[in-house]
Amino acid sequence: MPVLRQRFIPHSQFTIRHSLFSNWRRCLMLALLLWAFGALMFNARAQSPTMDEQNHIARGYTLLRTGDPRLSVEHPPLINALEALPLFMLSPLRLPVDDWAWDVGEWYRFADLFLWQMGNPVEVIVFLARLPVVALTVLLAALAFRWARELWGSPGGLFALALVALDPNILAHGSLATTDLGQTTTVFIAGYAVWRMAQQPSWGGYVLTGLAMGAMLASKLSALLFFGVFITLLCGLNSVPKGLRSLSAAASAPRDARLPLLHRLGGIALLVLLAMTVLWAAYAFQCSPAVQGGAAVPLGTYWRGVRSIFVQAQGGRPSYLLGETSVHGWYAYFPIAFAVKTPLATLVALLLAVLSMLARKAWRADIFLLAPVLAYWGVAVQSALNLGYRHLLPTLPFLYVWAAQLLGLAELASHTSVPAILAPLWHKCVKIVRERHWLLLGFRAFSLKALLGLWLALTCVGIAPHFLAYFNALGGGPANGWRIVADSNIDWGQDLKRLRDYLAEHELGGVRLSWFGSSYPEFYGIDYDPLPGLPHHFDLWAAPPFDMQQPEPGIYVISVSNLVEIPFEDKRVFAYFRQREPDARVGYSIYVYKVPP
Repeated sequence: MPVLRQRFIPHSQFTIRHSLFSNWRRCLMLALLLWAFGALMFNARAQSPTMDEQNHIARGYTLLRTGDPRLSVEHPPLINALEALPLFMLSPLRLPVDDWAWDVGEWYRFADLFLWQMGNPVEVIVFLARLPVVALTVLLAALAFRWARELWGSPGGLFALALVALDPNILAHGSLATTDLGQTTTVFIAGYAVWRMAQQPSWGGYVLTGLAMGAMLASKLSALLFFGVFITLLCGLNSVPKGLRSLSAAASAPRDARLPLLHRLGGIALLVLLAMTVLWAAYAFQCSPAVQGGAAVPLGTYWRGVRSIFVQAQGGRPSYLLGETSVHGWYAYFPIAFAVKTPLATLVALLLAVLSMLARKAWRADIFLLAPVLAYWGVAVQSALNLGYRHLLPTLPFLYVWAAQLLGLAELASHTSVPAILAPLWHKCVKIVRERHWLLLGFRAFSLKALLGLWLALTCVGIAPHFLAYFNALGGGPANGWRIVADSNIDWGQDLKRLRDYLAEHELGGVRLSWFGSSYPEFYGIDYDPLPGLPHHFDLWAAPPFDMQQPEPGIYVISVSNLVEIPFEDKRVFAYFRQREPDARVGYSIYVYKVPP
């Protein structure tokens, strides 16, 4: 009988098939990690320094050289210090510690002097500082694979790995010497450590989790929110016995299999103490005033930074959305940015993951993945600090591991329960799917993940290497996304090298340039007449050196973030150029206009 023939497969044949399948998975996992590493290394060399990188590099290197964290008010120093470590392979770099910017801790001027004015090797510094971030990004992808595999098996692990390694937004910031991907990785490591603690609590686990959460706090100020979420999870939930994957299963476990309350509280106290010690160590155990004129206290610089972030979150930084500028932000900013900059394949996977969670009817097992996301999003949408999709990066790995639980369409059609208001529509869809059994055969869980993974791979390869400028079809693609959001969403100063090559290739000299970025075009040998820019030539916005109604003939090169005039509500300077299509685009972030006589 066919069933018997399938049941009694010779052991040798079974071993060969299993080995081939396992090798295939290993090869795919290795290919995804190598792709991510290769794409990140290429951009680490190809992209010019972006707007904030010089600040992060200067902070980290100065702290390691002087032991003084006075420049680390806006960001904790851990990730910056990691980025600065490779710089010690060079001869000692010159620091402008004799300038007034060092005396008052003015990091913008100090960083500008350090990178561009002191004769230090700019290209080498930026490339080396990006290498630790590349390593952290690859580590993030590998950890996403591990966590998803432990939850959903090897197919789920591969799917989570693909979602991370093929995400243009992660690849965009994974090759930049900033704190965004560093924070994303440390938050995810801490979340994984907390989840492992809930599975198998131990004193050693509390120590490791405390160290991980300390590193998380020392990566970025907004990590303080995740710290609160993780502590709440550890305090408010009974621990999960080893081998149980869901909290619902833990609830029915024997009482003696759970960790005693006093044991848990003592472990959490130890965890908090270790986390704060690691955070203080990142500031070189400095004591300083937390408020102007106050007494020196441990972590004074950190608490001063937290206060400044709260002030900024209430308003004061201009942001751009759908043609408008505001210092108060919008509730819809991050939902819109997420909708237009997340790959469509990923959005579909997240939608199907919701149905899979309903079908499993074990939603409490997902609380360690969803609680950090929901808490962070709840704060983000109310914040006036709307500076880019990059602020959502810490939530992506949690979402991607959660999305890896995908079931096949047949399972979804059979088991998913939906709200009563949607029941008629859902049952009609189920009926259509069930009547077409040939369709179900091609969409089991594995093949559904493979299809979405292939779609995501084509999307990622299609935008490479311009990952920072990625917009999906809902956002009009990278050529039109600037009409929705700008700044670090599309133009952060990454394409100055490409502009140099474009001008040389087309033999264009003496262009009129409006540059958005902290880099200096003249450093790359670009011959230009300045137009209003940011931060360089900012004074020209008040009196632009050209006719705004009918510009004089010539070649006008304008960064997209300047084209939409992010700092100003009255957008009049480049209105003429916004109304016409550019003659050329350089990496999607710099537009070239040829104004004829």
